[in-house]
Amino acid sequence: MLYSGVHFDRFCMEFIKLGEKLKYIVQIEIDPDIGVEFEENPAGIQEFIGKWQALNPIGMYFSLTRRAATVVVDVPSEDSMFEAIHHTWLVTRSYPEIWPVTDLEGFGSLMHRLKMTT
Repeated sequence: MLYSGVHFDRFCMEFIKLGEKLKYIVQIEIDPDIGVEFEENPAGIQEFIGKWQALNPIGMYFSLTRRAATVVVDVPSEDSMFEAIHHTWLVTRSYPEIWPVTDLEGFGSLMHRLKMTT
């Protein structure tokens, strides 16, 4: 593993400082204890989806075998997602997992700038 914990956070901050664009993958799991309640509220589901659509996601994927969704967004920082994250926490009763990601070109550029490759 390249980085973990605090080292990974520092790695991401360096990436942003270098002007590289990050995308975020957001994995949303709907708590099994409230799954039926969530599904019985179509207006609530539409509002939940609308909060993420407001960020103009690159993609939204809904699992066909479990109560889960994956959203890919291109925003300046996690702060830009605050409203959608908070709303998700309220309706799913769990905090979504968020991973900053980049494409291969951006990753290679970062590794070179950090002098981790030649």
